[in-house]
Amino acid sequence: MQLSSLHLYQYCFSLTNGNRRHVLLVCLQEKNGKMAWGEIAPLPGWSQETVAQAIAQIKKKKKALLMATWTQVSWLDQLRHMRLLPSVSFGLESALFTLLCPIKDKVVENSALLMGSSTEILQLAKERLLQGFTCAKLKVSQLCFSEAEKLIHQLKKQFLLRIDVNQAWSTKESLNFFSKFSANSFDYVEEPFSKPSKLHLFPYSIAIDESYPQQLSSKKLQSLTNLKALIYKPTIQGGISRFCPQLLKWIKKGGCQLVISSSFESEVGLLHCAALAARLNLKLAIGAGTYFYLKDPVGLLRESASLFVNQEMVLPNKLLQQLVEIEM
Repeated sequence: MQLSSLHLYQYCFSLTNGNRRHVLLVCLQEKNGKMAWGEIAPLPGWSQETVAQAIAQIKKKKKALLMATWTQVSWLDQLRHMRLLPSVSFGLESALFTLLCPIKDKVVENSALLMGSSTEILQLAKERLLQGFTCAKLKVSQLCFSEAEKLIHQLKKQFLLRIDVNQAWSTKESLNFFSKFSANSFDYVEEPFSKPSKLHLFPYSIAIDESYPQQLSSKKLQSLTNLKALIYKPTIQGGISRFCPQLLKWIKKGGCQLVISSSFESEVGLLHCAALAARLNLKLAIGAGTYFYLKDPVGLLRESASLFVNQEMVLPNKLLQQLVEIEM
């Protein structure tokens, strides 16, 4: 397959907390006329690159992208060799996946995202239960210990609960806190310690997010006997084309499970996160609960615990009218 055109657009949307997200949508068209969209959405404060740097790299790589012959056998290696920025890699990868091997009518389970004050969390939990969610991630780093303890006791009766500490607690604080719960109280605890080097001391199942790969190497991950899941954020870490091949091979052999997680993308990016999980046949619910923090959804997704993936997505006019093309 060869591409006939590549177009890049700016897109801005609001989150419910009042923040604005400035992202890019890339549109690839092959010579037979088929089109596909991807999203390039660096997250300020978390991504290594900015939107401006992503634009500059797309402009630099445009000629190579259009001249390349893309095949199902070699295209991921071709992307790797281009040394793309993480968000650029995921955006282009998503669109190329759609053209080369699209997914139709797959269902991916989504996990609810519960964060904020205790009152806000309980209200969100009530809403997500009504929407059919059975799995939820509870962020506790912004809560005092007594609030977090009370919420866990309440919510573990309603959801398969994932607790995210975000490295906010010391080893002693976390061990003391979780000693009040049995192992079956939650699915796993994400980043329970401020010092990841001590994770082998944690007696329950854990998930790794921000400590890989900066603080924990692939080798160290594979030595953690209590590791249940690795959280992977393709917008920040770069899609499957940038994933460590040896680590992916270990995961596929049952070393641990992979959870694809969103980074406040638009509905385009969220659908591609779900599509990646479907392609990898992942068993655990993905973390796309950020959908509910979109202030004005355009209609690609619905408020449900089940994400229906069909990569032949047609962008609604409501979204297309907001796009501003970047001169290439």
